[in-house]
Amino acid sequence: MSNITIGRRVLLAGLAIAAFAPVAAHAQAVSIKVGDRDLDLTVVRPAAVKGVVLFSHAAGATPQAYAALFDLWSRAGFMVVAPLHVDSRRHPRVADYTLQTAFPLRIADMAAAGAFAANVAPGAPVAAAGHSYGSLNAMIRGGALEAMIHGRDPATKAVLAFSSPGMIPGLIGPDAYGALTTPLMMITGDRDVMPGFIPEASAHLVPFETSPAGGKYLWLGKGVDHFFGNAIMGAGKDPAQSAAFDQAADLSVVFLKATLLGDASAKTTLASHASTPIAEFRRR
Repeated sequence: MSNITIGRRVLLAGLAIAAFAPVAAHAQAVSIKVGDRDLDLTVVRPAAVKGVVLFSHAAGATPQAYAALFDLWSRAGFMVVAPLHVDSRRHPRVADYTLQTAFPLRIADMAAAGAFAANVAPGAPVAAAGHSYGSLNAMIRGGALEAMIHGRDPATKAVLAFSSPGMIPGLIGPDAYGALTTPLMMITGDRDVMPGFIPEASAHLVPFETSPAGGKYLWLGKGVDHFFGNAIMGAGKDPAQSAAFDQAADLSVVFLKATLLGDASAKTTLASHASTPIAEFRRR
């Protein structure tokens, strides 16, 4: 991983510029050691842990920005463990790292979060999730980029990706997701473009379209941008995109219940779910 370099423009493409929302009131801040670094984790734990979601935030963002998602998942019985990556604008040592050096540290952060979760909730099934740049970290846990990075975690039973990087020369090529056999739900929108980086929203569909078929789902919101009009950050002011976020978030719970818990009702919902006026839905 030490030989992996990514251009500044590439990493900045995942930068979350929306206003940060306060984290859930029942969240806990935990600090652990990763080598010689201190790693801060946001942990949202339900009374009874049915499963675990390891969450990687967008470049420059924080776990606190995703309180709405964390609340929803924890109410469904999933403990959320979200590391504060060194590229976050709120990381105390952000000035000590370049965006390039943050990449391998992000992978290490997710591994450490997984180890923490295994200690505090032994035996609980695990999913990896992320938004934007963080979705790449989640997909690596499920087998993406395996030939280059070897970051697959056998304990990861499902991957939930809100948006995704497109093709990145030298890092993400046509075979990048060939080993992503873990069940995947990709959530994005037909306005999810990044001028100068990803000019076409279709680029976000690459993981869904090129990973091995079986257990792959795509929710493609109509009129939905990279941040759901900031609704994913808890600051949405566009009613249509906020409604789309609510639908996508609810479906993410169904996906987690079906893949992690084997919930029969959730499996039926996934199998029968169809496109709506809000979003196109595909499976393969």
